[in-house]
Amino acid sequence: MYVVVPGVLPVGCFPIYLTLYQTSNAGDYDQYGCLKRFNALSANHNSLLQSKVSSLQSKYPSARIMYADFYSHVYDMVKSPGSYGFSTNLMACCGAGGGKYNYQNSARCGMSGAYACSNPSSSLSWDGIHLTEAAYKKIADGWISGAYCHPAISS
Repeated sequence: MYVVVPGVLPVGCFPIYLTLYQTSNAGDYDQYGCLKRFNALSANHNSLLQSKVSSLQSKYPSARIMYADFYSHVYDMVKSPGSYGFSTNLMACCGAGGGKYNYQNSARCGMSGAYACSNPSSSLSWDGIHLTEAAYKKIADGWISGAYCHPAISS
C-alpha cells in the first residue's frame, strides 16, 4: 500500500493573502516578503501532521506512508526563484490590478479585466491562489526524487 500525505503550502507567500491581509508594519513580513503569521500557521499544521505520519509509519511498517513537503519546496522557490527558472515569485501571472502582487479579488483570473502574463512558466503563482504548471512540475519531481518527500516516492 502506498499513501502520500501532503502538507500545506506557505500560504503567507501567496498573492491572495499578501493582498487581502497586507499591512504597513514591516515586522509582519519575513525577509522574502511573506506574511509571517500565515506561514507560522502552515508550519505548525505541518509539524503536527508530520508527527502523525511518523506515528502511522511506525504502526504500519509494511505500508509505504510518505510525507510530501509542499511547504519547504515552495518556500525554497520563493527564496530563490531564479534557481527554479522563475522571474517572479510573489506576483500572480494571471490577474488584474497590477500592483505588487497583481491580485485583485474582484478581478481574479478568468474574470473581466484579468489577463495572463506572456510566459506563465516563469511565474511561481498562476492566479494568486494556485501555482503554475511549471511550479507543480518541480514539486512533483521533488516528491518523486525524495528531495521533498519522506521517504521518496520512487524508492
